[in-house]
Amino acid sequence: MDVPADAGPTWSDIAAWYDQLVRHGSGPHDTAVACLLGLIPDLAGATVLDVACGQGLATRAVAGAGAAQVVGTDASEAMVALARRHPDPPGSDVSYVVDDAQGLTTFPSGTFDGVTCQLGLMDIPDLDAALGAAHRVLRPGGWFVFVIGHPCVLVPDALPAPRPDGRAAVSITGYFDERFWRSSNPNGVRRAGNHHRTLATYLNGLVRAGLVVDAVDEPLPAPRLVEQQPLYAEVPIFFAARATRRD
Repeated sequence: MDVPADAGPTWSDIAAWYDQLVRHGSGPHDTAVACLLGLIPDLAGATVLDVACGQGLATRAVAGAGAAQVVGTDASEAMVALARRHPDPPGSDVSYVVDDAQGLTTFPSGTFDGVTCQLGLMDIPDLDAALGAAHRVLRPGGWFVFVIGHPCVLVPDALPAPRPDGRAAVSITGYFDERFWRSSNPNGVRRAGNHHRTLATYLNGLVRAGLVVDAVDEPLPAPRLVEQQPLYAEVPIFFAARATRRD
């Protein structure tokens, strides 16, 4: 799925806005970070690459959870510049590099014990290239943990459909139509664009990359998410998985 050559904003265009969104407290990000950390194995002594790191929220969380070294990487120079301005957890070893997740050419093969990607795979045009690059930079036995917007719920044509009893609900159509799309919400994250893919596409991508799924999660919402978006007390906002390089 190629990105259309339209006039929509890029992640670099909305980087400062996105940084402020996260700084001020975001229920989706609270939920995503907790989910990511819940799937990561013991971090003692681990070197970790955080792919599509954005302004470094997950990078800092992984470092704060005990990793020996964490490198955040993103294709957006604006995002990486913002990440470098944030204070790192005390005693942590954190650095940032501008690189494309579809190649990770900065990093030699077999460099990391773990790779994370929080809310990034949906933004990357070539899923197979990104998963293959993650596999390549992992040491044998290394793990890959990712969190994505739940592809069965966050469908481009989804609409609110509250039930007669007042419970929040959503109407889904067009799930099988894989495509790049932009939200029309001028204050929404997905105005920067998003690749809708089926859940099967993500799981088969892991298989093709040689990554074996060990655990999955559809996390319950953080309290702030329920307050901000009550729908996600009823349906999952995210899907997440941990997979291992077995070879």
